[in-house]
Amino acid sequence: MEKDKLLKSFSFVGANIADQNELEKRKIDTIVNAAKPTLMGSDQGVDGAIHKAIDSAQGKSGYFKDMICNELGTGKVENLVRCQRGEAILTSGCSLCKYIIHVVGAKYDGGRGIIRECSSSTVQVLESCYYNIVEVIKVHPDIERVAIPVISSGEYGFPFPEAVKIAVTSVYNAIIEWKLHDFELFELSGLKRIYFFVYDENEVILQKRLQEGNEIIEKYEPIMAREKRTVFQSSARAHLRYWKEIIEYDENRGYFSGAKLVRELLMFIRLFFLPAMALKDWIGGRNWERRRQFVEWFAIVKVFIPILFYLMATYKGALISPAVREWIFPILLIYNMSDTITYLLTLVIMADIQRPSANIIRSMIMLFVNYLEVSFGMAYLCYRYYGQAGKNISFREAIAFGALGIGIKDNMTLEMDYVFTFADAGIKFFFITLVFGYFANHMHQRKFRS
Repeated sequence: MEKDKLLKSFSFVGANIADQNELEKRKIDTIVNAAKPTLMGSDQGVDGAIHKAIDSAQGKSGYFKDMICNELGTGKVENLVRCQRGEAILTSGCSLCKYIIHVVGAKYDGGRGIIRECSSSTVQVLESCYYNIVEVIKVHPDIERVAIPVISSGEYGFPFPEAVKIAVTSVYNAIIEWKLHDFELFELSGLKRIYFFVYDENEVILQKRLQEGNEIIEKYEPIMAREKRTVFQSSARAHLRYWKEIIEYDENRGYFSGAKLVRELLMFIRLFFLPAMALKDWIGGRNWERRRQFVEWFAIVKVFIPILFYLMATYKGALISPAVREWIFPILLIYNMSDTITYLLTLVIMADIQRPSANIIRSMIMLFVNYLEVSFGMAYLCYRYYGQAGKNISFREAIAFGALGIGIKDNMTLEMDYVFTFADAGIKFFFITLVFGYFANHMHQRKFRS
């Protein structure tokens, strides 16, 4: 592979992946089989075509099945699971090619129920197929040219455009991560080309799918040219897929009635914060790194919004109406604070289905920034309320209460004193719980010299 031009190493081919002439023409030494868990073949799709081609070349029905059983040492038990979904297993390719990488894709579970999207676990399994293909390539430096079908887009029912996005971005991201994390091993690899094979007996459908595949690569071209990680789904779509995951599979994980209801309710509440998600997608685009950077800077900006509102509301030259000071500013702050708190709640309550953050250090820094944002927001609300109630407190005193919990509770005379005090205590307890949770999950015993 041209190490500095990964994008040019990806291309779509409209041909049968089991056609030996097509493989030899492109000097393909390894093909990927979209197999079933037993690896015992199929009557249709990529799996069926590969088994049929090898059996025909060897002049014996079931030859490839026998060879797989012998190589893996599993015996000829038909219903034995030899490959889990999302995993990859390497065998020889007989006369067809040097190697065949068998992967078992995900069955599409979308298109039914209230949420038509598929579940998040289905997508993660499909991604895992491509990541594990690259893992196999890593440990076999003699692999140079690989043919990969669009996994799960056939019998398993995944919509072709979505399956192609996952295929292209997952293979690309896996190779980029390989290059970034182990450049020396990457340079030693013999990998030169990745071909995505698309086939359909209907020529019209085949040409349409080839066009869709090439258009998707073109969309990702600016990011791939800079060798940045890509994303294939919007935040809103990812949210709906997590929600689908809860609806379909929570009971299998032991979440019944109350727990499942809380998780579903939280997913529903998060719908009110789709504008913030859309802003992240709009600014970050398909660039994974830019999206992460936006989240960080957006969190920092939200810290200073209460201070900005205070300055605008108190500056004599600012043309801010009383209605804006008394209603609009507080509503915006409550919205931002609710967005932050419910987002953090999803990280805790959905930890079993959501992906972990980039790293623990970033998580702790972001948690501190989120705490400042909520504390300053609480300070502004206190300042505005007590100012209207004729109880003079400075913004500095309000910040002391919001950040440290000291001040107004020492002299409670209004009904709202208790509301603010309890809200403040609840917020601090919530953040302290998060911090202890992070430490408990990520702190490891250090080894010392005796």
